[in-house]
Amino acid sequence: MSAISIIPERCTGCQACEMVCSLSHEGSCSPSLSRIRMKKWDEISVFIPIVCQQCEKPPCVDICPTGARKRALATDTVITDEKRCVGCKSCYYACPYSAPVLHPVTKRTMTCDLCNGQPLCTQVCAAGALSYKPEGDVSAEKRRAFAQTLLHFMRPR
Repeated sequence: MSAISIIPERCTGCQACEMVCSLSHEGSCSPSLSRIRMKKWDEISVFIPIVCQQCEKPPCVDICPTGARKRALATDTVITDEKRCVGCKSCYYACPYSAPVLHPVTKRTMTCDLCNGQPLCTQVCAAGALSYKPEGDVSAEKRRAFAQTLLHFMRPR
């Protein structure tokens, strides 16, 4: 299973990943149209890119009441069938990474599709915070480490 690996400590918050994502998928440079999002914790000045981690057993797929969330057989990525999505946000709340995003116009869920195996966000990340690991290279351990990093920054201090 493939996914984007994140090293939050390296992220500078430049938003190049958001811009290239929205441009390639929507034809416009706008963070609100991006499938990857930048989260900033002002208190500690840390930026963390939030993107689908392509879970082995995605809770977003199981909880979707319309069956709009599914794994694409051709690419093995978790995607949304926008024709079936009703914008209920169940997938967002079920996702341990809060990765699904609602499109600001259609109000349907958007999720990283790994750009057919060539994620552009990883190619424009000058800081090296994002990298793409082809199938078999991303371990559950790396995902757990990322989740622990998120939890560390999200816990009240």
